[in-house]
Amino acid sequence: MRKYFTVTGEVKVQDGVYEFYTLVDQSLEADFKKLVADLKPIGFIPVIGKSRDHGSDYVISVIKKRNSKPFGIWINLLLLIATLVSTIYVGRGLYTVYFGIYTWVSYFYGFLYFSLPLLIILGAHELGHFYMAKKSGVAASLPFFIPAPIPPLGTLGAFISLRDPLPDRKTLIKIGAAGPLVGFVMSLIIGVIGAYLGTIQKPVTVTSSDVNLVISLPIIYKIFPGIFIKNAHPVAFAAWVGFLVTAINLFPIGQLDGGHIARGLLGKNAKYFSYAFIIILVILGIYYYSWILFAIIIVILGLTHPPPLNDISKPGKKEVMVGIIAIALVAVAFSPIPFAEHVLPNYVTTDLTAGNNFAVYGNPVLNNDSLNLVVDNVNNYTIPLTVIIKAPVGLATTPSFNDSLNPLEKRTFNITVWPRSVDSIGVFNFSVTVSASTLTKTYNRNLTVVTLDSNLTANNTNPYYSSKAVFSLSLSNQGSAALLEVYKLNSSSDFYINGTFGTSGNGTYLTISANKMSYVKVVFFNLTQAAGIVLVDKYHPWKAMIIFYIPSNSPQYKALYQY
Repeated sequence: MRKYFTVTGEVKVQDGVYEFYTLVDQSLEADFKKLVADLKPIGFIPVIGKSRDHGSDYVISVIKKRNSKPFGIWINLLLLIATLVSTIYVGRGLYTVYFGIYTWVSYFYGFLYFSLPLLIILGAHELGHFYMAKKSGVAASLPFFIPAPIPPLGTLGAFISLRDPLPDRKTLIKIGAAGPLVGFVMSLIIGVIGAYLGTIQKPVTVTSSDVNLVISLPIIYKIFPGIFIKNAHPVAFAAWVGFLVTAINLFPIGQLDGGHIARGLLGKNAKYFSYAFIIILVILGIYYYSWILFAIIIVILGLTHPPPLNDISKPGKKEVMVGIIAIALVAVAFSPIPFAEHVLPNYVTTDLTAGNNFAVYGNPVLNNDSLNLVVDNVNNYTIPLTVIIKAPVGLATTPSFNDSLNPLEKRTFNITVWPRSVDSIGVFNFSVTVSASTLTKTYNRNLTVVTLDSNLTANNTNPYYSSKAVFSLSLSNQGSAALLEVYKLNSSSDFYINGTFGTSGNGTYLTISANKMSYVKVVFFNLTQAAGIVLVDKYHPWKAMIIFYIPSNSPQYKALYQY
């Protein structure tokens, strides 16, 4: 002790602590560092503070260092392997989304394009601390990497453990700033590489979701345009993570890197900086709730930073400049809202064919209405599809269903509606609601269910089928008088009957007296599709006679006549 300091008064010993009252001069900082170095090999730690004794300037307390067994290097290796696994897993997802390649080779590129550059940045950051600690005579561990298998980062960063107390405020600043400065430079280098790869390796436009994760770029991307990205190549994303980790570590709070620097710059007053920054994080948490969670964790860990062994000597101009530059990096590397969900525009079209207007209960050919739902996904991402069919009790339908459409996929779904029982006669309204991603559309349809009137025939049959588009018919009525309202079977049924063009109700009638015959000329204009005329008796509701035109080369004709 007397080798470096003038000891005044007697040496006090209390609870194993030796107290030396000393006078100091301008060589305090250098002498105290030498004292720390001399006492370290024999297991003692000196701490200098202001003396309450008027005969002395300072009191140096010498404390026996606690024996602690450091973790073996195998812990570092296990954590490194776990972090490799978690970042490769995340990197594989990033590679798959960017390149659209779904193979086992994605894991290799997940390592090459994301895991490796990110661990280089984090490792460089911690090795910056490690190198400066060793240079300052402070024992430190190798980096401990922290895995986090949950996307989008795959890691919570890394840290080193300082196994010696920090000797003075200069050392606090140098060790605290070394990691972020090295990590920042490495992020710039990786960022340039990522931006370049993003120009020669274009992303695919196909994604599996209508929601994209958008990252907010800090100011450094404007200051240094060589790292600017629009679509984040996995390497560029690793660089972005590096900037974010650098900024977070430089928060001037507690024992973060920024906390070391603030304590070195401001001494005991650094705690007010911590309080102010916690308030800032809470305010930011209003817009991005993760900052509130982070603030809670920091408060639990402690807002104040323990003093160095020599809290008396102030940092020099060089250390102050380094500290200010390091803290200033928060402004250029920090993203207040790192991630945001961006809902992509939804381009999807749906169409439900009109189908038939009528169904005939009990007739195997005409007892249902079959419609086609066409959904065209024009998006470059997969969309969910939900189809809900609602019908009254009298109708049965194909079940509602859930499905999905791949990017740029167009599919047709069949929807069939039919009467449930003999009591299901009349007009029934039903709806088909289609939800495709953010689009929802409802189609309202109706179906009139009739029965064939056994007293009414056309050329002695009901229904009547013709493969010719123009023909004459004799309509026979074996029952009471019939007032037949004329309807189209479906939208493609364009016809002409006895001077009346194709209609669907609208008060157009044919009259056939009881036990009489009537002669009509029928012309169908659509020669390519099956068409029909439905004649519904107003005097006997829901009883009908049907006249069909079916092209001879159509599948319906062959099925009907079993060709």
